[in-house]
Amino acid sequence: MDKETLSEGVVNVIRSITRPILTFWRLVSWTMMYVNGIVYDPYTWLVWGMVVWWFGDRTWFKVKGGK
Repeated sequence: MDKETLSEGVVNVIRSITRPILTFWRLVSWTMMYVNGIVYDPYTWLVWGMVVWWFGDRTWFKVKGGK
């Protein structure tokens, strides 16, 4: 079994911290804009694209890795 390098480990830690924070922040800000009636289409695509990418990426690597 190959060990990950230090740089890969650091990147994985940073990614695991920032992804949920950014996703939550975007969802909250999108919800506030939606409630106030000022939702812009590009921002909606950005938010939901990021949510799908985050969960899709995690699911893909769990299925691929067999975890």
